[in-house]
Formats: sequence, structure tokens, C-alpha cells
Amino acid sequence: MFAVLTVVVFAGTSLAASSPKIGYFDLQTILDQSKAGLDAKEEFKRERDRLKTEMDEKGKQFRGTKEDLEKKKTAMDDSARNRKMAELQAEAEKYAMESQNKMSKLSNDLMAPIVDKTLEIVRRMGKDDKYDYIIEVGKGGIVWATEKDDLTKKILQELDRSPIPKK
Repeated sequence: MFAVLTVVVFAGTSLAASSPKIGYFDLQTILDQSKAGLDAKEEFKRERDRLKTEMDEKGKQFRGTKEDLEKKKTAMDDSARNRKMAELQAEAEKYAMESQNKMSKLSNDLMAPIVDKTLEIVRRMGKDDKYDYIIEVGKGGIVWATEKDDLTKKILQELDRSPIPKK
């Protein structure tokens, strides 16, 4: 009986000693609060504002051309005017799509180096601090976790001390 109890106690101790060390972090918080993330957002905002001004100017041009077509409707046949209006609409849509694509690419170009550096820091922390698992909150599906395992602030501090290479 004592031998069986001893095995159970040692087995229980062995299992408790080998429980995994798990940490988590919030990448969105890091992007929102790190110096590099704030700089990237500011650069994105400047470019967005520049493109908005450009789009407003293009909009004025399109409206002017449309008004000219409306004024010339008696001089043009309906099919020619409709064709011109369709071309104008297609050009406006193409410009809007190109602008959206530029903004998406810019966002990716600005954030990718920060995300890459963050993941490098997380991998180093995992190895140096002997974590078994580190989970990113947004993608990891965490429903509940203790704050003692939240590595977001520690990663933020490390990221703010690290140079971010530009792509």
C-alpha cells in the first residue's frame, strides 16, 4: 500500500513540476502603443491626408467634366454622352481603387517590420525566459488568462529599445 501511495505522490509531483510555462501578448496593443507603431500610424495618417486632398481635387475635376457633359447634352447624342459618362465613372472608380490599394500597401509596408521585430523579440523571450508557449491574444483565442503571464508591456519596452529596420 505504501509503495503504491509513494508512486502516486511522486507521479503527482513530477507532473506538477513539468507543467508548461505559458505567456501571451497583444500584438495590436504593441502596434498601438510602441514608438515605432505610433510613428508608422503618423506616417500613414500623413499619406492618407495627402491622398484625400488629391482625391478631393480629382472629384472636382470629375464633377466639372460631368457638368460639361450635361451642358453639352443637346449637342451630343445620347449614346455618345452615355459612353463618356460611363468612361468618366470608370475612371473615377479606377482612381479610387488605386488609392485604396496604395493605402493598403503602405499600411503593410509600415507595419511589417514592426511585426517582424516583435516576433523576433517574442521568440528570444520564449527561449531566454524558458516559456513553453507564447500566444498572441488576437489570434490565439484566449478567453481568460491571468495578467501575470501577459508579456505585452515587456515586449513593448523591448521593442521601444530596438531599432526597426525599414523595408
